[in-house]
Amino acid sequence: MRSAIVALGLTALIAGAGCGRPPHLGPPPRAGESGEVPSQLHNIAANSVFGSVDVRETTDLCAGRVRLAQGAATVNDACFTGDTNVVLCTDASSANAVQCAAASGKLALAGNGSDLINYARVR
Repeated sequence: MRSAIVALGLTALIAGAGCGRPPHLGPPPRAGESGEVPSQLHNIAANSVFGSVDVRETTDLCAGRVRLAQGAATVNDACFTGDTNVVLCTDASSANAVQCAAASGKLALAGNGSDLINYARVR
């Protein structure tokens, strides 16, 4: 009996999780049409089992690719402001581990050989 109540409760929870605001399906307004100041943000709508999801993308990302030389590389860019930056790094060449550490004005990367590394500062 208890398992039937738990199953019923989970079903109601999953069915109710889709209640949310519907995704924005129309094109974004053009600059000057709605009186808004143009921005560099692109609104993207997505759906999940928990309702609609808003994803925002900026065009001035601190991201790129760099090829390692003898297993190391340094990216010099003012967008890296310190060691509290959250940086994502992935090896685009193979499934090898990559180490990346942000500092003021640079990103230090370490990995294998001459692998191609994708990086992005998230925050």
